[in-house]
Amino acid sequence: MAFASIDGVKLYYEQHGDSGDHLVFVHGYTGDTSDWLHQVAEFATSFRVLVLDNRGHGKSEAPSDRAAYGVARMTADLTELTDKLGVDRYHLVGHSMGGTIAQEVALRSPERLLSLTLHDTSYSFSTRNAHPAITAWIGNRFRVAETHGMRAVADIKAPLPPPPHMPQERLKGTIERLARMSVDAFIGAGNSLAAWEGTADRAHAIASPTLIVYGDQDAAPITKGSARLADMIPNAQLRAIPECGHSPNWERPKLFNEALGSFLRSAISSNGA
Repeated sequence: MAFASIDGVKLYYEQHGDSGDHLVFVHGYTGDTSDWLHQVAEFATSFRVLVLDNRGHGKSEAPSDRAAYGVARMTADLTELTDKLGVDRYHLVGHSMGGTIAQEVALRSPERLLSLTLHDTSYSFSTRNAHPAITAWIGNRFRVAETHGMRAVADIKAPLPPPPHMPQERLKGTIERLARMSVDAFIGAGNSLAAWEGTADRAHAIASPTLIVYGDQDAAPITKGSARLADMIPNAQLRAIPECGHSPNWERPKLFNEALGSFLRSAISSNGA
């Protein structure tokens, strides 16, 4: 187990593999390093893989200040961690909330990226344009967290049935993981994600080779957001993984890894040309 102090917060990280380009994975809201179990096993044979728990997630420390979970702050966490570990240039994969961090890195530090993969994410997570039912569900979970704690939040049934290929043990594991999360991190990161300025006016400036990949059964804001990102980012590739919801990296890891691996090989070939 490895930890690094970043901005006074202990962040948990793991490094796997000892050769090849650096490949960094950033998980989404309420996630952790276990989100990348199937990717670490696949890609550590040919890449130097870095996975981390964002602040307030997994084994990382959870500040009590709910304003400390902004996308800009978590982007700085990633940049400072890679600096500390000597990871100068890397391929970056960001899932959902991790995709917002990845977009910010691509825009703020384009010289760092060998390639960019945006996985089941969007150019905005603002609730202003969300379906009222989704906004109500989010609000209810926050109220339950405040009044009854995270175990009660974890016990709330999801509004939609699980995707067809999600393993039952993974569903149980994510429920237990949510129950262990701090209320401050859960609400702070959720509010910060909704408050993120987005990239509707900035995505056109992303210059890295980019793959946008998503599950074809994910929620409409993600599938539509992915398609729009593909339109806005120059020369971006768009790939839908069939029969998958929000986490094809777990639901159909073989297909996800094939799509990511093909893209990374193409990016390496282009960078070496």
